[in-house]
Amino acid sequence: MGHVNIITGEMDTGKTPELIRLYHDLPVGTADGFASIKAFSEQGAFAGYDLKRLVTGKTVPLIRLCKPDEAPPQQDSFIFDRFTFLREPFVVAEQAIQDILSDPLIRIVLLDEIGPVELQGKGFCKVLKDLLASDKELYLCINRKNLDQVVKKFGIGAYRLIQVENQTFLSH
Repeated sequence: MGHVNIITGEMDTGKTPELIRLYHDLPVGTADGFASIKAFSEQGAFAGYDLKRLVTGKTVPLIRLCKPDEAPPQQDSFIFDRFTFLREPFVVAEQAIQDILSDPLIRIVLLDEIGPVELQGKGFCKVLKDLLASDKELYLCINRKNLDQVVKKFGIGAYRLIQVENQTFLSH
C-alpha cells in the first residue's frame, strides 16, 4: 500500500475543492483521478453530481436525484438513499484508474467521495481496493461520519488526515 491521505470533513465543508486544489499543486503529469462535482438544473436547483476526470477536466453525469417511484434511467444503475447512481461512468472511471495504475509516470491518484455506497460493495469499491493494493500515493475524500467504517472495511492502516474545516493535518 502506498501512502494514503484522507481529506475529511462534514458535508459541504470543501473536501472536493481541497482535492482539486491539491491536484493543481502537484507537478503536471504525475497525478490523475476523479472528483464528484455538484450538478445543477437549468433553473439552478441541485440535481446531483457529475464525475470530473482531473487530468482532462471532462465531466459526465454520475449521480442524479431520484424522483418518487422513478426507475433507474440506465441498465445496471442503482438507487441509494435519494439518488440514482449511473453505472456507466463508474465503468469508465474504473478502466481509467486501471490505466493510471499501469502508468509509471502517474505516482499520485486522487478519488473523491468514498462512503456508504462503497461500504455496500458498490460505486468505487473494487477500484478502491486496487488502488490501496498499489504503490501509488492516494488522496481520498471521505465524509467524517463514514471515516472509521471506510478505514476499517478497506484495511487502511497508516494515513494522513486532512481536515478541511480548519486545514489541520494529522497522522494516524
